[in-house]
Amino acid sequence: MKIGIIDDNHLISKQLIQKLELASDVTILFFTDRGRKAIDWLERSHQKPDLLLMDIEMPDMDGIETTFRIKQRFPEIKILMLTVFESDDKIFNAIKAGATGYLLKDEKLERMLTAFDEIMEGGIPMSAVIASKSLKMMLSGFKPEEKTGFIKETGEQLTKREIEILEYLSKGNRNQDIADQLFISRSTVKKHIENIYLKLQLKSRVELVNWYKQA
Repeated sequence: MKIGIIDDNHLISKQLIQKLELASDVTILFFTDRGRKAIDWLERSHQKPDLLLMDIEMPDMDGIETTFRIKQRFPEIKILMLTVFESDDKIFNAIKAGATGYLLKDEKLERMLTAFDEIMEGGIPMSAVIASKSLKMMLSGFKPEEKTGFIKETGEQLTKREIEILEYLSKGNRNQDIADQLFISRSTVKKHIENIYLKLQLKSRVELVNWYKQA
């Protein structure tokens, strides 16, 4: 199984890597401490991981937002939240963003490896305390806070294609470059950009790029 690790705590990550290196059937493809770096790595590399181990609390872009963006671009990649946090909102929003499971970092290696197998077989593994919290949330009618990210105050949400175009714009691509990359017409790209302007209530490409980088 090919794995990528995204965590800004280098000490904990080092311990995790050392732990996983004991497993003969696990290959760590990459480690990074930032969500944006992980997305860049995935876009550049021809070899993709089967599973990502994702921390939640990271600067620049948290694990929930990173999960959302990665699942939009690479839906086949499984994502397991591996964190010290177990708050109700973070559990719900991580899964809503596309996470395939939620484990605490102090789990033993055997449990982690079992969780990896469960994910690849279509399961959604959780630490016992997380599973208990999730059940209580459902029974109590818990309503999570609305995740911001790509959702505008008006309630309008950017489509997958609009997010893709925003990512290309943030890298300085022109409309024709984007059209060539996505195999669509230049006029279609222009129309998508106009829709993004309307949804985000922005007026220029510079504002769009700045919004995207700060989202």
